[in-house]
Order: sequence, then structure tokens, then C-alpha cells
Amino acid sequence: MSHVIGIDIGSSSIKVAAMDEKATLSFVLSEGYFFTYPEKNYIEISLNEVWEKVKSLLAKAIDRVRKEGGMVAGISLSTFCNSTVMMNEEGIPLYPGIVYMDQRSESQAHWIKETVGVDHLYKVTKNRIEPGMFSITTLLWLKENKPDLYEAIYMWGNLSTFIYHKLTGEFVMDWTQASFTGIFDITEYEWSESICSALGIPLSILPEIAAPGENLGVANALLDDIPVIVGGADTACSALALGLENNEVFESVGTSNVLTVCTDSPEILDTRFLNRCHVVKGSWLSHGAMSTPGASIRWFYDTFLKSDEEDSSVLEDLPGQSDIGANGLFFLPYMQGERSPIWDPNARGAYVGMHLNTSKADFLQAIFEGCAFGLRQIQEIIEEKYQLKCESYQSIGGGAQNKVWVQIKSNVLNKNIETMEVNEAAVYGTCLIAGSSLGHFPPLSEMPTFLKNKVLFMTYPSEKEVEQYAQLYEIFVNLYPSLKGHFRKVNT
Repeated sequence: MSHVIGIDIGSSSIKVAAMDEKATLSFVLSEGYFFTYPEKNYIEISLNEVWEKVKSLLAKAIDRVRKEGGMVAGISLSTFCNSTVMMNEEGIPLYPGIVYMDQRSESQAHWIKETVGVDHLYKVTKNRIEPGMFSITTLLWLKENKPDLYEAIYMWGNLSTFIYHKLTGEFVMDWTQASFTGIFDITEYEWSESICSALGIPLSILPEIAAPGENLGVANALLDDIPVIVGGADTACSALALGLENNEVFESVGTSNVLTVCTDSPEILDTRFLNRCHVVKGSWLSHGAMSTPGASIRWFYDTFLKSDEEDSSVLEDLPGQSDIGANGLFFLPYMQGERSPIWDPNARGAYVGMHLNTSKADFLQAIFEGCAFGLRQIQEIIEEKYQLKCESYQSIGGGAQNKVWVQIKSNVLNKNIETMEVNEAAVYGTCLIAGSSLGHFPPLSEMPTFLKNKVLFMTYPSEKEVEQYAQLYEIFVNLYPSLKGHFRKVNT
């Protein structure tokens, strides 16, 4: 049977999956990797390490398909978004990849706003400009701080640009990824000459814009000349996998926690969110993205629980020893700055309300609640700006399977939450893109919802707890404004 292989490079692991012609994932292989933190506010990845792991997993996946009597018809790719990658003419990285949480380019972000103007930025990109999150700020940091390296750049792109070049020798970036560069016109699907000119960025170092589903040609000899199909950013691929339609919402829970809206009206996109082209042309995705909820939970587990030889089940067992409101303890979930809704790179995590009776369970309960309160702020923007008041939404990702956290979110948001059976939605979506390009599945704009009704469990809000959390939420929303000045002083 013919298969397609999807690669998904997330923020902590790489997954490679094979999908058959019935849109069933035959298997998923994975391997972890880590960001590096060389200096304060610097967050990077080793590009060569990522490539070696991708190459190894791909070889294993291709071999397994063939040993089971199948053939590989194509390969596609999704990656986290975004990253900044500088390459020479051979595609060799000139510097480590700089990822979206990196904050070294704050002064460059301010300069862009002053030089281009926030109104023109929104008109063209439908986004704001923030350090690291929109990768043009990082490129300008390199231009200012490492001019010799900048002059050596033949091609600037992101992680997907680097991997595509490794596979095919082509320098490209798909439009879902380009949307987060800060120099891409998301309604015209092209680089903005006006912004690039204002910032002094030559168009010659920008990769060609490619459409999801475009055939880049065959991979190198190592992969036996298998066609490589352009995929998309991970959340965009997940939206395709879930069959997200215009005026619908879904949640993704990993390192970040994101509520995503799909719309066919780009004029209503809100700059408190991250806005991008969908893989389906003529639709756009608007992401209310919190940066570190999942990372906050992981930090707490690694720092305070793992050394006690507790396995990950403690993350569901321990909160039962606390109560609603975590015995007066609140948590601000801004462990590495924050995106939606506050957009403050200086914000940091904070516990407020500790006392001598505060327990380890209270600390974990407060993290779950603080992350849920932040998500409620995002939901309120969706209901106000996008006029979407859904009763339930689908949820994907590793964090979506923690029933305690999901119940807290259901109560805080007063929503039914459908935790989906397939957590590998991004790699599933990129497989669908490859299969569609090769004729296995319908066109992307007509893609059926293969994951429909594949719900792992449903979570419903408790009326009593909804009322209790509504009162606690009013306290939470006043905490960050009270600490904003302190964060600015200690982090600048």
C-alpha cells in the first residue's frame, strides 16, 4: 500500500509518521531534543542536531514502511513557528537557530515600529511586531550586532527552510510560516517590498514563497528520490487535521497553550493575537497564544517533583490535595515573557499569596488555575472581537490529556472541552497535505474531517465551580497590572 510520511518538528520533540491511503496513521516515531539558553533572554536550537535526528527518523520510517510491504509516495513537513536561520549558499547554518521566545531583539522591534509605523505594519502583515516572535527583529539584531555574519548571509529563512534545503536543495518558506516574519503581506501572499525597503532588507536573501501542497521535487539520494511536498506551520497543519472551518475555534496544548480562530475575513484580525494564512488559501488563522503554560508545568515537575521519584501521574494526583483557589495562592504564567493577551517580553512568572500553610499541591493547583485564567482572557477577546460564543471546542496536544487541568479550564471558561483521540494532529495534517498533493485525498479546500468523532473524553463545567472561578478570575486580572512596573525594572 502507498504511504506518505509526515515530519513534525515541535518545540521539544520530533515526530515522523506514516499514513496510508485511508488516512490512517500506521505508526509514529519520535525523539526529543532541547532548546539551549546560552545567555539571559537568548533561546536557540542546534540546527545540525535537529537535522541529524530528522534524517535518522526518516530513514527508520521509510525502512519500516517497506519492510511491511508498502511504498513511500511522498514526504511533507511541519515545524513550530517561528525560528530564524541564516545560511550560506550551500545551506550551511552560519549561527544557531534563534527561536520565537528569544528576546534579544527588543530594541530592534521598537525601531521597526518607529520606522515603518504600526498602522502600516497592521495593514500589510495584520500583526504587531514583537522581539523574536516575528523573526525580522532577530535578523536586524544580527545586522547590528554581528555585521560580518550578516554580510555572509546568502539565504535567511526558518527551520523549515533549512530542512527543505537539506531534503531537496531548494530554499523556500510556505505562507503559513512567512506570516510570522513581520515582512509578509498575508492577504497578497508575498513578501512586502515596502517594509523590506524601509528596513533595508534585500529581497535576494528571502526564500521563495511556496504554497502548502506544492511539490518541491525529489529528496536527495539518501531518501531514494521520494517527492517532497511543502507542508505548513504546526498549528496550521493541526487546524487542517481537525477540519477547522471558518468561525470555529480549537485549542492546542503543548509548551504553549493556544486558542485558534479560523476566519475568511482578514480585516477583523486582532493584533492582540498572532495572525497567519491558513494552509487553505482564502482562510486565515488567528491565534490567542500563551507562551509557557505547558512549560510552566514541566518546570514545576522537573524542579520540585521529579527528584522525589514521582512519575508524571503526580500531575493529576497531587492537585487533589489542594482546593479551588489553591488556598489563596495565585500564579502568573509568564515564565519567559508573554504573548497574548498582554504582549510583554519583560513579564515573568510569579506566585502571589504564599503563607506558612501553602503546600506543594497548592503550588501546582495555582499553576493550573493561572494558566486557565490567562486562557479566559483570550476567550473574552474571541467572544468580543470575533463574535464567537461556542459552547464547546476541540483540544489537542499532550497537555490536553491531563484531566485535572482540563476540568479546571472547563470551569474557568465555562465551556465543554473535547479532548481528541489523536494528539499528533500536526503530523497528521502534514500527511494530509502530502496525500492531497499526490491525489490520495481531495484538495485541501475540500478535505473531509477524518478525525471527526475521535474524541478521547469530554469535560463539562460544574455550575458551582464556574461561579467560584468567576470570582477568582476578577482577582487574577488585577495582578499583572500591579506587577508590570516591577517586571520592567528588573528585566531591562
